[in-house]
Amino acid sequence: MRRVLRDAPQDLWLDTIRRTRSDAHNGLIYWMLSQPECDFAIAAHAFYRSNPVFHVDNPQPLTLRPGPAHIFALVLVNWDTGFFRTHNLKVEPVDVHPRILTRLNQKMLVHPRGTLPFQIPKELLQPKGGVPAQVPSRLSPDDAPHLWPIYADLGLQVPDTAPGIQRRVDKAKDLLRKIGIVKE
Repeated sequence: MRRVLRDAPQDLWLDTIRRTRSDAHNGLIYWMLSQPECDFAIAAHAFYRSNPVFHVDNPQPLTLRPGPAHIFALVLVNWDTGFFRTHNLKVEPVDVHPRILTRLNQKMLVHPRGTLPFQIPKELLQPKGGVPAQVPSRLSPDDAPHLWPIYADLGLQVPDTAPGIQRRVDKAKDLLRKIGIVKE
C-alpha cells in the first residue's frame, strides 16, 4: 500500500484513510502521518478518529515518540514539529463529524489554555478551507482493477467484487431481483 500511496496525490491518501475501519489500520495511518507531505485534512481525520474527547477528559502527557497505537499523540507531536501545513484538501463531515467537533470544543472551554498536558491547535478545533478530494477513476480502488485487490486484502472498505465484468453482472442480477424478474 505504501508503494501505491508514495507517488499518489493526497486525494487518494484522504480517500484511503476514509476507507480504514479499525485500529488494525493504525500502521498505515501512522505511515501517512509520518510523511512530510501529509495534508492537513488527513491529519484532521486521523485526529478525530483517535477520540480526542476521551483524551481531553483523561489528560495524560504525550509520549515523545508516539507509535501506531498513539495516533492522537502523533498528530499533536508532528504538528508541533511543523507537519500538516499543506491544507489543500477540505475537511468534510465524513472526516470530522460536526457533533464530535462541537463536543470537543465544549470540552476545551472547560480547560483553560495551558491546563492540559498537551495543546490542541486551533486549526484542528476549527478545520476550514481546502477543496473536496477528487480521486480520478484510474486511482480509485472502486474503479481500478489493479488497486482493488490491494485494498480488499488489507480489509479497507471497497465493493465486494472487483471492478470489471463480474461486478456488472452482479449489478444486473440485483436490478433484475429488485424489479421482480428474477427470484432469489
